[in-house]
Amino acid sequence: MILVIGEILFDIFPAYKRIGGAPFNFAFHLKQLGFPVRFISRVGNDTHGREILAFLEKHSFDTGDIQLDPVHRTGIVDIEIEPGQDHRFNIVKNTAYDHIEYDSTVKDLVGGSPKLIYFGTLIQRTETGFTLIENLRMQKTAETRLFCDLNLRPACYSSKIIRASLAAADILKLNREEILTLIDSQKAPVSDKRMADRIRTEHFIDTIILTLGDRGSLWFTKNQHYKSLPVKARKIVDTVGAGDAYAALSAAGILLGLPLDKTVCMAEEFAAFICSIKGALPE
Repeated sequence: MILVIGEILFDIFPAYKRIGGAPFNFAFHLKQLGFPVRFISRVGNDTHGREILAFLEKHSFDTGDIQLDPVHRTGIVDIEIEPGQDHRFNIVKNTAYDHIEYDSTVKDLVGGSPKLIYFGTLIQRTETGFTLIENLRMQKTAETRLFCDLNLRPACYSSKIIRASLAAADILKLNREEILTLIDSQKAPVSDKRMADRIRTEHFIDTIILTLGDRGSLWFTKNQHYKSLPVKARKIVDTVGAGDAYAALSAAGILLGLPLDKTVCMAEEFAAFICSIKGALPE
């Protein structure tokens, strides 16, 4: 079983809206691929929350894993598409997913020795969310690996959150902007390999996955350093969710024990496909 915990929300584009949130995108792709996935989140008792619950039920998720918040509204992100297909995200604060509780359902799932637990940094922006991930880290069994997708969004993280996330991670995925945040970019330029090796050894991380957008990606383990060639999207509609797609296929390859080159090829191809559709999830 794969346990994914974190935000589910609506991405509000100028002309349409889509269900999203990095953890949910990750969970959705793996479930569509046939993996046993449990997804923990929290929504408000509102129209958006009811739409999300209906969508989850339609796609065979256990809606009993979704906490219902009587006070806070369902999360939303207002997305502005800028020239060059860049995006500006306005992530609304103090929404339902900021208050996910470490309840009996979560405790039982963590205690059931899932093969993989996925988490990110956004839900840790509140003390409730930060404590939630600390509990996951402390209560998981030795058989469970923790997959951290850093996803550093402006004004939604701190050095405390970064340190705790790195300490917890067995597998770390991040992009180049994020790795430069971890390594003081004001100092003399350092190669991607040296930065990744430093983070991996200092924090005892088994695998670091560094995505480079249209320049491909790099993987770093104790015994391997692998560089992929980029895959060009047929037509870029928007890039929202491409990193989550890459993360999901990376996890799939790791869990299935596939050769690294095959895993990376699948991840690159799928991320490129996601760039060719509206939103993060294929129909």
